[in-house]
Amino acid sequence: MNKLTEILQMLTDLHITLLETAKKKQEILVSAEINPLISVMADEARLIKKIKKVDEMRMEVLEHDNKYLPLSKLIEQQPDEDLHAEWTSKLFVLQKLFKEIDKVNKLNQQLLQQALTYTQFMIEQLLPPSKDSGLYSADTESQESREYARLFDLKA
Repeated sequence: MNKLTEILQMLTDLHITLLETAKKKQEILVSAEINPLISVMADEARLIKKIKKVDEMRMEVLEHDNKYLPLSKLIEQQPDEDLHAEWTSKLFVLQKLFKEIDKVNKLNQQLLQQALTYTQFMIEQLLPPSKDSGLYSADTESQESREYARLFDLKA
């Protein structure tokens, strides 16, 4: 069961790093810089892969020792008081981290949505309004081909 303690600590450390990365991403979204965002998102993807790998290790330990009991049930059944207290503490910290990461990610999602809305608005302001309905028609096709032919004649 000492291996489980190590795994829980690894998960805690990785989630702390993930939370810091999410906050860094939030700062970048507010500053509207693209290049650092790409780097942070790559870091975030690597962290998530590590978390998945460590979580698989946790599942293996739990299945091996107890025919898979959820961690909270395993903690309840732990006779060693010190281990019980340590696991309870680690579980509490992990749950707190999960909530905080979720909160930051939801805010980041809102920031991204606002940025996309603003970008769409700016594109609509820069482009002239379209005269056609966006539907295909025989007249539109022939007009486009005539314009292309004139452009080709000018280059020749």
